[in-house]
Amino acid sequence: MQFISIDKPQYRKRLNVLLISLVASLTILSLAFGGLLIEFFGSDTVIKGESTGHFHLNLIGVFLAVVSCSLVMNAIKTKPYMKEIYWVWQVKQLQNHIYRKLNKVIAAASENDVKALTILLYYYHSQKKIYELDNNTLTMGKVDSDISRTETQIASLNLVITLDDFSSSLIDEIQ
Repeated sequence: MQFISIDKPQYRKRLNVLLISLVASLTILSLAFGGLLIEFFGSDTVIKGESTGHFHLNLIGVFLAVVSCSLVMNAIKTKPYMKEIYWVWQVKQLQNHIYRKLNKVIAAASENDVKALTILLYYYHSQKKIYELDNNTLTMGKVDSDISRTETQIASLNLVITLDDFSSSLIDEIQ
């Protein structure tokens, strides 16, 4: 996955709008679906001091709201407004995939495996990019030292590895 240029203030604004819209939609749809289900399928008699017995209908309402929001998110994820948000989401998924194999990748990189070095270079640079976008400056020093160490190792082996050399299929090739 290639790196793209992201305008950080615009990304943050769009992400905040998306998150607020998603939370508001989930809340409103949960209440609406729950109310409709109670209206059509709920019992009319309520005994004072006891449960209404509508928990399962409210739970179904929440489930329907989650499904509805998921369908909408799936439909809009490729729209231009969502380009940066969707790219970050995909990169975070890729980072998670790499992280699950990180010990094997690091072990292979210590043996100068070119594929592992390519994965590490991409992983550390993608971490830096995401951390900058998310204002996560606490671990930036470690990421910078990891990038420097990986680039030094690549240079000492007289290799030329760029971020464009990375492919997600490399991850599965590491044993």
